[in-house]
Amino acid sequence: MTTLFLCSMLALTPFVDGATQPAAGPLRIVVIEGEGAVNIIQQKTAVAPIIEVRDQNNLPVGGVTVTFTIQGGKTAVFAGGSQTLTVTTNAAGRAVAAAVNPLSSGTVQIQAAAAFQGQTAAATITQTNVMTAAQAGASAASTGGAAGGGGGGGLGGGAIAGIAGGVAAAGAAVVLTQKSDEGDEDATTAIDPAVSAALGTYTLVTVNGVGLPATTVASPPATCAVATDNATLSLTADGGERRYEVRETSRTTCPIGSNTSFQSSTTGTWTISGSTITFTPTSDNFLLDAATLSNGSLTMTVRPPHIDAGREAPRVTTVWRK
Repeated sequence: MTTLFLCSMLALTPFVDGATQPAAGPLRIVVIEGEGAVNIIQQKTAVAPIIEVRDQNNLPVGGVTVTFTIQGGKTAVFAGGSQTLTVTTNAAGRAVAAAVNPLSSGTVQIQAAAAFQGQTAAATITQTNVMTAAQAGASAASTGGAAGGGGGGGLGGGAIAGIAGGVAAAGAAVVLTQKSDEGDEDATTAIDPAVSAALGTYTLVTVNGVGLPATTVASPPATCAVATDNATLSLTADGGERRYEVRETSRTTCPIGSNTSFQSSTTGTWTISGSTITFTPTSDNFLLDAATLSNGSLTMTVRPPHIDAGREAPRVTTVWRK
């Protein structure tokens, strides 16, 4: 039986904590991402809210039912046109309101309501919809120049990437530069804004719509199932060379025999055209299909390494976020 190998690139690594929201009872909700984000209607992209549910000891709680509700009319909808989305927190206590589609300009309020063993908590995430990338840039500038401290407004990191990509797609006259390595401090090299928007380290958020840890190879068809606990995907650019690296930690679950935890990585090169990123691996450990970049989030199908007797593992759908 072929050794069970690096099974997919998926991982939920820590996000930067946001402001703690009031909670009813021992549970409380911490907004990890999405507060103060700016969404671009023209691109049909939005920053997906990510929250973490914690108990009275400030520890994450898995298995909590979280219902996200878009309030105040149809300023935005979830997939299928729904204004509610119910998900379950993963082992890290996190839940993601994926596939938000902004519809009209103005303020968007998304309520997250958690319920677990008779305890409840709620938080409201406020975002802003604008029509174009240019308006989003103006919003970022005005927020950055505002007096006072500690506000929750402004663009999320994902929103900034989305704006950069939108400007490039619109053909705006924007030239980003980097210093040359030739010792001439005045020499600069133009950087494609689309490349600049894509650069960075992404962490896996979901596999087939499920937060981590998640099964990446099931049993059957494999003799042993494989679950991925965490993974990162890094995109870099050095001059004209663009490289990527996937690192992941996984474990096997075998009905017969011992289970094994393992770490693995794979590398390759990447190109971008519009919002589509294409990967060329240096080995067949992982096969990444073309990814769609939207607002700092990558969506793609992934084929984990082969399973028993050299057979290919089924592809899984993954979402990664900076």
